[in-house]
This record gives sequence, structure tokens and C-alpha cells, in this order.
Amino acid sequence: MDETFFDRLRPIGFTPQQAAAFAAFDSAQDYWPARVIEVQRQTIMLDDGVANALARTHPHLAHVLAGSSDALAVGDWVVAKHDPQCEPWIHSLLPRSSELVRIDADGRRHILVSNVDTAFVVMGLDGDFNPRRAERYLALIQGAGVWPVIVLTKADCARKTAEAVDELRQRIPGAVPVEAVNALASVTAGQLSPYLAAGQTVVLLGSSGAGKSTLTNTLMGRPVQLTGDVRLDDSRGR
Repeated sequence: MDETFFDRLRPIGFTPQQAAAFAAFDSAQDYWPARVIEVQRQTIMLDDGVANALARTHPHLAHVLAGSSDALAVGDWVVAKHDPQCEPWIHSLLPRSSELVRIDADGRRHILVSNVDTAFVVMGLDGDFNPRRAERYLALIQGAGVWPVIVLTKADCARKTAEAVDELRQRIPGAVPVEAVNALASVTAGQLSPYLAAGQTVVLLGSSGAGKSTLTNTLMGRPVQLTGDVRLDDSRGR
């Protein structure tokens, strides 16, 4: 792979292992790697390190995925190619380094996200606080080989932050970091910066109203997610 091309993709999580897997494709055929950033019903949004593009899944790949009960997921690295009309098509899925999977009631696997380094388990220090839910998230994350970090939001309006952290500490492994933050404060980006190095992929997990969108906007330094009020009775998002 061209070194400049790799440098362009590395900030969005491309690794030497994925580059090696892509090298198996004939460069003369104008294939190019990209990351899945959104899965829609008929199309897939790709990021090639410079711009986003809507692509479709090639019928052959769709057949292969259906045969293995798999599907493209956010975080996937794929191999794409333009057709004669310059429309992008996804031809192959590169091997995943990790995947967070939910098992549906009927036993089917549903991939939530792939190729993740760290998972932020986001809980609000209000009615959303639930240590047992945190334990369930940790079981999902650690089983996938992903590094978990519990992020407690709304620390600015909570009265008993220390008590909540102590209660949580009694139920989770000591090696799991716990960060209490004000998701609206710019200093939060610095507090969480050890987990946000260039090329690292982080996913935010948590219930509606926990503050995931607010935290995302703060970490990005600009509004990229819509936010709203929570219900007063249970602190869930409206």
C-alpha cells in the first residue's frame, strides 16, 4: 500500500494488520479501503480518510455475508471499487480485530460495532445510575477483548458523586477506570484524552439520556449529535 495512503487512513483507525489484508487485492484493479461509518437500509456510508461516500454492497459480498449470518457494521474496514459509472461498490470485508455483539431473543448474533479499541460505558449520576447495568456492559465488552472505561456524566449536578463511585467500585474489577465528568465542560476532553489517541477507536455505550450525544459533542469540539432533555421521572431521553 502507498505510504501516503496509509498515513491518510491511520488517523481513523487503519492498522498495519488491516493494511496487510488489503495488500492482497490487486492495486491495478483500482480497489480502495474505507471505513464504514453508517449502515442504512440500502446503502453504506464510507469514510476514506478524506471524504464520505454512499456505497452499495456488491451482490457477491451480500451473498457471502448472508450465508454466514453476518452483516456489515459500523467500524468495519471494507474494500471498495468504482463501477464504470463511478458509483462505489463494496466488494470485500477485511478481517475484524474486535466486535461487540448482542444476542437477540431468537439467538441470532447482531454486531453493534467492530474494530473498537475502547468502549466508554456512559451512565448519568442521576436516575440513570445503575451498577448492575454497568456489570452487564462490562461482560459484553471484555468478552470481545475491548478495553472498558466507565464514564459517569452529570457530575456537575450530582450531590453524592464519591458515594456513587464507591458503590460502583464494589461491583466492578479494580482495573476498570471510572471517570466522573461534566459532559458539557470543555475540560472533559482533556480528562478523557488518555483514551483518545490518534488512530484509536472508541464507542460510547449507554441508555437513552445518559449523555452520550452531549459527551460526543464535547469531545469533538463541535455539535455533531442532536441533544435533548431527559424525563424527570426516570432520567431517560425524550
